[in-house]
Order: sequence, then C-alpha cells, then structure tokens
Amino acid sequence: MHWSDLPRTRRALIALCALSWAGWSGWELLRPARNPLMDLSGWYTDHFSHMNTARIFLRFGTAIWRTPPQQMLPRPTPEVRARLPPDVFQCADCLFVAPGWKKPVLLTWPNVVRPYPPGDMLLTAPIAALYHFTDLSATDANRLLLVLFLAFAHVAIFLLLDGLAFAPGNLRWHALLPGFLGSFALLHWTLEGFYDASFVVLLLLCWRWLGERRALAAIVAFCAASFLHFRAYYYAPWALAAAALVVRERRWQAWHGRDWAALGAAVLLGGASLATFALVLPSLLSYKVYLSPLFVSRDHRIAPALFLGALIAAVALAAFAAARSWIDALMVPWLAMILTTVRVSEPWYVVATVPWLCAPPRAGLPERHPLVLDARVLVFLFLATAVHGDPRAGLDVIPTWLVRVFW
Repeated sequence: MHWSDLPRTRRALIALCALSWAGWSGWELLRPARNPLMDLSGWYTDHFSHMNTARIFLRFGTAIWRTPPQQMLPRPTPEVRARLPPDVFQCADCLFVAPGWKKPVLLTWPNVVRPYPPGDMLLTAPIAALYHFTDLSATDANRLLLVLFLAFAHVAIFLLLDGLAFAPGNLRWHALLPGFLGSFALLHWTLEGFYDASFVVLLLLCWRWLGERRALAAIVAFCAASFLHFRAYYYAPWALAAAALVVRERRWQAWHGRDWAALGAAVLLGGASLATFALVLPSLLSYKVYLSPLFVSRDHRIAPALFLGALIAAVALAAFAAARSWIDALMVPWLAMILTTVRVSEPWYVVATVPWLCAPPRAGLPERHPLVLDARVLVFLFLATAVHGDPRAGLDVIPTWLVRVFW
C-alpha cells in the first residue's frame, strides 16, 4: 500500500507521531543535563538499570533472577571511586563495580533479584554495548535510552489513536478521554525512563489482530509482550480468546511452514517469560514490604481502597455484561486476582492498563460500545489514583508536564 492510499486521518496521525518523536528526541539529545539520569523528575533509575542488567547477564547468566546484585557485585573502594566519572554517582545506592571492567555497574533495587523477563536486556543491548565498549558517558547513554523508549511510545500512541479513530460505531466523543489519558501516560512515564511502552505496542497489536481474526499473530504478539515485561500477563484473557479461535476453527489444519514457525516463536518467547517468572517468584513472594493498597494477605491490613475497588469492579462488570462484552468482563476478575496478590504498586504501573483503556470495543451490542469505554475509563482512573499512587492521572497537564519540561 502506498502512502497516498492511506486514509487522510491515518496519514495525519503518522506524521504527527513522527514529528512528535523527532521533537522529543531532539530535545532529549540537546538539552542541558540537569542531572545524569536525564529523566524529567531527576530520580528515576529504571532505564540505566535495564542497560546494566544486559551487561551483567553475560557474566552471571540466570543468577540475576535468583541472586540480588548486592550479593554478586562488590561496591567500589575509595580508590576506585576517585577514578570514576562524576555522572555515575547520582544514585549512590546503585553503584557497583565488576572486576576487570572499566566502567561501573549501576543497578537500582540492589537487594532484590531482577524482576524482569529477558526482553528488557534484549531491548537495551545495543546501547549497553555502546556504553561498555566505547567512551560513551553514563549521561549520554541515558539520553540514548530515552530516545529509544520514546520511539516505542510514539508507535504505541499511533496505534491507540489509530484504533480509536477507525473504531466502528459512534465513539468519536467517548474516545477523546481514553485517547488523551493513554497518550499522556505513555509519553509521561517514558520521559521518566520507563520502557513499558514497548510491550504496550505489542499488546495493542495483539488486540488489533484478534479483531481481524488473525489469531496466531495475536498469540505471537502477546507472547512477545510477555517476553518484554511480566505485566503483559494482565492480558491473558486476550491470548485465551485468540487460542479459542484457533481451536474452534481448527486453524492448524491450514497452517504452512511459516505459521508453524510463528507458533514456535510464540512458544519460545512465552516459555522464556514463564521460566524467568518461575525463577524470580520465590524472591518476590519473600518480599515483605507492602506498597499496594489492594494486596490481600493474613499479615497485611486491608486498605479501604480494596472496598472501593470491589465496588468499581462490580459497576464495570455490569457495564460489560450489559454491552455483551465478554472479554472485557473476563478482564475484571483476572486483573482483580493479579492486583490483590502483587505486593508493590508504583505510579508508572498505570501504563500497563493503557492497552485495555484504549482498545477499540468489540462488544456484542455495538450501540453500547461507548458504555464499554466509559467503564474502562472508570477502572483506569481508580487504578491510577487510588492504587498506583498517581493522583494526577493526566488530568492536570500543564503543572506537571510543561513545568518539568521547561524548568
């Protein structure tokens, strides 16, 4: 398909997202370094931790999922610290050295195992290699990481806006709020150094391909997303819907070599994610710091947010049932099970709910598609404000956005 064959709205979205990425990337590369981390707030550290995980994986292998970094790597001695460049000291608790390496290792949360599947290392490996083998500074490596993550964020923004813009039915006005909230969350938390937009891209593709009845492609996209981040498990109902389509229509009877190769890739990616999760799970279950108001256990006080969450879940379920949107209805108990067993909740976790927030509805009653979007917005805002601790949730754009950009 040629550029001129694309609908005008789609061409405008592509151009807008490309220009936005170029603008934000140029700003990130050229702006003065307020601090070596290069994030908006000045204290987020995930981006360089993923890069350094890619470095130490080649030395320690799967031990990174069984042993905390502080048990594998020594701290620098005063003599070594005196020889290190000043931009590696922004996060003092993150600083380690590896014998024989010229540059130090910077890893956040050094007291716990790395709670990510292998995809984060694959994603950051090119910049990790540049940092490790060249004179690239930690500051400039952080700049490049953010430019890379911004590329994924803008692809995700295009996919969600494109999906909402071309969704069937009368969704134009109802799609404005989820489109705005989703785009803001992606751009905001990417500029803070989080790579979550990368798996959002794959999940939005999963939903799109599921709607096109490309079940195998949807399964591959889901497994690839899980290879990048464990929070892709939120969307297991989407993968189950795709698998059910394959089984119900006996799709494998018409598969050729390329299809079987795609299935093999899905098994490999999904299996690697599950195997990694099995390695890190004992450490995660032993973590006794409870930072999620939805966490339920015998030794943890039940927070009021849990009761509000139950009420909102009931309202959302009723809305999805009224619209005959059964995949959405299944998402509610599945997410409830996950969120009540996860101990930690952070503001940027809200990005993981963006694919659901912005997925074009496919309810059995098309006239009630707006009801589906409204119910999802309700769940999103509850999770953003009462659970993940982001009271803004994109609603006060100017104070939290422009002030940090131009400060």
